[in-house]
Amino acid sequence: MALWFFQRTAPGNIRRIPLPSMQRFLAGERALAHDGDGYVRCIGMAVELRNRKPSAVRRVWFSKIRVRGDGRVDPEHRARVVREAGSRGHGHGAVIHAAHRFAERRLAHLAEWRPEESDLQALRSAVNGRAGKEMI
Repeated sequence: MALWFFQRTAPGNIRRIPLPSMQRFLAGERALAHDGDGYVRCIGMAVELRNRKPSAVRRVWFSKIRVRGDGRVDPEHRARVVREAGSRGHGHGAVIHAAHRFAERRLAHLAEWRPEESDLQALRSAVNGRAGKEMI
């Protein structure tokens, strides 16, 4: 299994981010430019490998990461996302608790984004080009 990362720099514009660069960005050691609203929009992919060649896309996720003016991860936002992720506990007993559903929605709003059709087309082109075959 391999992890591939891409950044949406503008609607319909996708660029590849090497795994070490993404790791440095997430650790706060590297900056990435946001696309106008203080968020860096990333696309992560888990790609299955056979004989060291990509064979299938197993999972795709679209995350948005709040950054400061210098393009580094905003530590306050990260702490808020972690708090929201921890508040997704589920209720027990006869009473149906919906708090976890609201927490999941808040977490999704804080940490996820929905790609436009132009983003999906650009992603398809980038992934298929990198794989050397049609993957998505």
